Amino acid sequence: MKNLLITGATGDIACEIAKQVQGYRLILLSRDVSSLKDLSEHLYQVDLSDEVALTETCQHISKQFGAIDVLINNAGYGYFKPFLADDNAAVRQMFDVNVLALMQVTRAFLPDMMAEKSGQIINIASIASYMATAKTTAYAATKFAVRGFSNALRQEVADAKIKVLVVNTGPVLTKFHAANPDYLAKVGRHAVTAAFVAKKIVSHLETNRQELNLPWQLNLARIFSMNFPSLADKITRRFFNLK
Repeated sequence: MKNLLITGATGDIACEIAKQVQGYRLILLSRDVSSLKDLSEHLYQVDLSDEVALTETCQHISKQFGAIDVLINNAGYGYFKPFLADDNAAVRQMFDVNVLALMQVTRAFLPDMMAEKSGQIINIASIASYMATAKTTAYAATKFAVRGFSNALRQEVADAKIKVLVVNTGPVLTKFHAANPDYLAKVGRHAVTAAFVAKKIVSHLETNRQELNLPWQLNLARIFSMNFPSLADKITRRFFNLK
């Protein structure tokens, strides 16, 4: 049976993927696995910002199950805060989880993938990696980093036939935005469900797709912003800075 591993497994998107996927041995990593017992018997509780513990956990998984066939780096978080109100400790913690832990997990399982000359790495980023908005400076920076890392890694592992998919979502109806009900109310018509995102991801397991940008309306906005950056900045400041 093929192995599919998800980090940040208590997240809404991760849980939906676990419910929808079939034909894989599900290996779930999270800071707290108590709510995941109905989804898989292969649960690993670890703090992704603890480098030593994370390395030991990944090594244990490799010894027990062998190569990971699909790695979904879902763990991550964010908050809305003006840049001058933020502080280095909080920003560093976000980079530790959103970027460095993602790279560490990938580094742990990549050698076995390369030896097998197969596998897929799916990194959950954000439309914010293309269209950053006010009060998301740290979060957007981490997601830019995830997308840049993914694009570079894809070139490095191409000869080993390893696929790298980046998933960029706009607002999703998850716990992330549930803590910001006013913002969610303003962007509700652009928000998608975790089940919708999970279905799109599951449908692209082990395919050659390089990027998913969801929903289609924000994908169009992304394309527009890439071609008309100055105008896009003006529109974004007026219509999208709703935090």
